[in-house]
Amino acid sequence: MRRSLLLLPLASAAVADVSAASANFAWERAQLGANETAGYPDIAFGDATGSNASYAGPKCRVGPGDAAWPAAAEWRRFNSTLGGALLKPLPPGAACYPGSPSYSAAQCQFLLTTAPLTRFYPNDPLTVLTAWAEGNTCQATWFPTGNCTQGGYPVYVVNVSTVRHIQLAVNFARNRNLRLVIKNSGHDFGGRSTGAGALSIWTHFLKDFEFLPHHTIDGYVGRAARVSAGIEAWELWNYMDEYNMTMVVPGGDTVGAFGGWTAGGGHNSLSSSYGLGSDQVLAFQVVTADGRYRTVTPHQNADLFFAMLGGGGSTYGVFTSAIVKAYPPTPVTNLPLSFQVGAGMSFGFGNFSFPPGNFSGPGNFSFPPFPPFPGANGTFPPLGNGSFPGFPFPALNGTLPGNFSFPFPGGGNGSFPGFEPPVVVNSTDIFWEGFWLYQKFAPVVCDAGGTLYSYLTKVSNTSYTFSTTFEMPNMTPREVQDLVDPLFKGLNRLGIPVANKVPETTAAFAPAARTGAGSSPGNIYFGSRLFPRANWDNDTIYNTTVAAIRTVVEAGYTFHGINHQPAYKIAGFPGNTTAISPNWRAAIMHADIFDYSLFGGGGGGGGFGGASSAPASPEAVKASHAKFNSYMDVIRAATPAGGSYFNEADVQEPNWQRSFFGANYARLARVKRARDPWGLFWAPTMPGSEAWAVGTADGLPTQNGPLCQTGFVEGDGEGLGGGEGQPERNVRAVRRRD
Repeated sequence: MRRSLLLLPLASAAVADVSAASANFAWERAQLGANETAGYPDIAFGDATGSNASYAGPKCRVGPGDAAWPAAAEWRRFNSTLGGALLKPLPPGAACYPGSPSYSAAQCQFLLTTAPLTRFYPNDPLTVLTAWAEGNTCQATWFPTGNCTQGGYPVYVVNVSTVRHIQLAVNFARNRNLRLVIKNSGHDFGGRSTGAGALSIWTHFLKDFEFLPHHTIDGYVGRAARVSAGIEAWELWNYMDEYNMTMVVPGGDTVGAFGGWTAGGGHNSLSSSYGLGSDQVLAFQVVTADGRYRTVTPHQNADLFFAMLGGGGSTYGVFTSAIVKAYPPTPVTNLPLSFQVGAGMSFGFGNFSFPPGNFSGPGNFSFPPFPPFPGANGTFPPLGNGSFPGFPFPALNGTLPGNFSFPFPGGGNGSFPGFEPPVVVNSTDIFWEGFWLYQKFAPVVCDAGGTLYSYLTKVSNTSYTFSTTFEMPNMTPREVQDLVDPLFKGLNRLGIPVANKVPETTAAFAPAARTGAGSSPGNIYFGSRLFPRANWDNDTIYNTTVAAIRTVVEAGYTFHGINHQPAYKIAGFPGNTTAISPNWRAAIMHADIFDYSLFGGGGGGGGFGGASSAPASPEAVKASHAKFNSYMDVIRAATPAGGSYFNEADVQEPNWQRSFFGANYARLARVKRARDPWGLFWAPTMPGSEAWAVGTADGLPTQNGPLCQTGFVEGDGEGLGGGEGQPERNVRAVRRRD
């Protein structure tokens, strides 16, 4: 049940002036009318082509404590105009701090034990699932130190249920020079959904859906669906069952399916067969920075169709709904493969290893009792009797600590049935030869429409573990066995005794992950790289590529490789009309490199909330990031024609314009200037973001500080995409000025 967070008095909503603009759902017809704005200039529409179509205001966005910050009476009036949709929430972690008004030992224990197994965090208006991005200022923890502050969280949140709500928030923020952020479920690894002193547009409860079994739009004829901005992957999995069809949606069950995911491209296990998430969108609705509600297709507002599908999130407007492709029912055959060298066992998500387990066959195992460790009341809450249930770990449905979802190493698509312990090999050299052979086989899998989903982890200086799942759409178990047989025989010849067993065929996603529970904040830091297929075509370059991966893993970082190939010929209609980086189309692998130690603190170094007493010092974080980036440079050097997937990338990625957007950057910057001359929508490392930066007192790349102009003048934007680019400036400890 969602908590009641409204701290302002309710008032009845004004009657909306419903325009004739196209809408997918009834709530989109509730729009702001010009007659409402006549006596209320704070909510007046903007004109992106008029004399006020530029930002000439104060150096910084207005924040709490500034003279221009709206007075309490102005917030009450705004809330009344919203019909009571304005929230003023405290961070959930405040319950763990004795000095906080919301302190509650019982609630704190809930946050650290039960909440990660429920819908609490996805349904919270403030929570972003990567805690460091807001500044680690109020983490739920057994060991509270210092005070809980609002930090990089917004001050006010509009709980959106109509287009009118979005228009009011956009206009109010623009006219009052407030920082504005957009949030759905909080799956944000780079600080784009939060911001100190901000007004937040929260689209999470826009949940409407309509299946269209026969739909025609522009040049597309076939199955489709209407989807709202707040709908999550797990909800769409259930609709796939209900309507006996398949859609391309996020692999993480609580990730918002259309919005930020498609703004970055969006990948899943069907990407080699049906393309990226952005390739699925046929038309969508958006509220732009002037407050106007618009329909966007390849032929109507085509600049926005290009920019908002692959060209950056929280940058051009607020997505409200879309019409997207649907497909015939698509079964996926899953085949696990895992092997390790040395003692210990890791599940492939970092340097945390479970004690050796008692295995009695696939899907039937338990862990020995976990040793107790200190908690708020002397010991950590009960861990059960050694079986996995009872351990307060936010991964029961396949969600990695820090909210990165994955099929478990033994298959089963996020549930434990199907798990098998990894095969043990005799030497480190054989282990790495096995990984070399596995990756060399990736083009065969991708050409067959499949995906490889793997984790490569250092457990100790003498122990490494590798696990993967072959995810093969529209293939029978026998067809998959035949396809991978050469690989398994090659591994056997190396001395890796893996067996090519009969794989498991499921629907596109498993029922165990269809409740939307199991997400919680973590502190994992990401690096990303798109590996060109061309690196696989030349033996010398391929050897250099694998050697680079080995170097990074030997340094202690986890390598998460997803082999798929979302080429243009796979993407289909509407073709090359979106801003997806050419690096995506040429890639055969998207990889994340995880640093579990960079920010420390309540993430426990591995995403275990509440396990540490205090975040790492700024100096330690900077030194750790310098090391992390030096190893990312090893990967970059091996893939000079590659790039990065910005939804899962380092927010401090060097030359990010080129890395994230490639040759599309100059065009995207022009769209940004034309559609948002005020710079209202801002997110780090997104097109046009060079003009603003967050000034943090500690110099870290969080959102815990004022958003101020940098003085950057882009000119025409030419050259930024194809060359080195201008790195975003870090404004340190900038004072707000009225």
